[in-house]
Amino acid sequence: MKKSNLKNRLNSIFLYRLIAAYIHKLLVIIDPLKEINRNYYDRFRKLPDLNNPKNLVEKTYWLQLNTDTSLWTLCADKYRMREYVRKCGFDSYLPNHLGHWDKAHEIDFSLLPNSFILKTNNGCGTCIVVRDKNSADQKLIKKQMQWWMSIPYGYSGAQLHYTKIKPMVIAEELLRQDDDYEMISPGSMVDFKVWCINGNPESILITYNRKSDSHNVDLYDTDWNRKLDCINFNGKFNFSDSLVPKPKCLNEMLEIAKKLSQPFPEVRVDFYVVDGKPVIGELTFTAGYGNLTEAYYDELGAKIDLNVYK
Repeated sequence: MKKSNLKNRLNSIFLYRLIAAYIHKLLVIIDPLKEINRNYYDRFRKLPDLNNPKNLVEKTYWLQLNTDTSLWTLCADKYRMREYVRKCGFDSYLPNHLGHWDKAHEIDFSLLPNSFILKTNNGCGTCIVVRDKNSADQKLIKKQMQWWMSIPYGYSGAQLHYTKIKPMVIAEELLRQDDDYEMISPGSMVDFKVWCINGNPESILITYNRKSDSHNVDLYDTDWNRKLDCINFNGKFNFSDSLVPKPKCLNEMLEIAKKLSQPFPEVRVDFYVVDGKPVIGELTFTAGYGNLTEAYYDELGAKIDLNVYK
């Protein structure tokens, strides 16, 4: 594809996503229920019952609409969450922070090491791995980061706590995962997403072998028994017969997740494994809509008593 055609295509994609984001924002401003209903129906082919919520997704929406989620906002912010993690005594489990900027054009590559990762402090998948800054197109990187920052995040799907995060670019050290996981996910970090309900780890959702249009998923309980029947393999994910090796630091990972999740009715604490130790990636509060089976969403939702929050 010619460079000019590629540029025109990227500009068209950006314009489409920008328009879509503002449509979702308008729906949320008019009435958040409109966007909640749209998103829920798109995934479950029925409307949510927020008057008598039962499954995890319905209850998460109810909590967003009826409780103070300011701590969700702080902890979902990939920069400010470091305050909370540090307060809980786990700052040594965070990747090294190398810098942050309110505007992408302010990124100072001269202050960064040769390899690092850039990401927005909100959003999903909005990151760029830089393995050699001397050969990287720094102008294009800044443009891409500014593009992501300009799209209002959190309105699509009514992830309301995200809408209160001020966007910025952050730079962190480029992690190298253990060889066991590099074998199953070459060049792409394996994510261990510990799902916690009422401060108790329930299961570990694993994503790996990420590509531009797909990735592998797996699910294990806290004793590392596979729970494939709880994943909604609907064509969005790849399935592998191979088992994901149990992290040697699993107990340490679960203990950290347990303590970080104490204030929340539900949260997912995401980790990587580097040099046999867990590294905290982020905290996620509105995760996996449609990724799990309805039966498992019901099972998790049944563990949350909303009367406590009324």
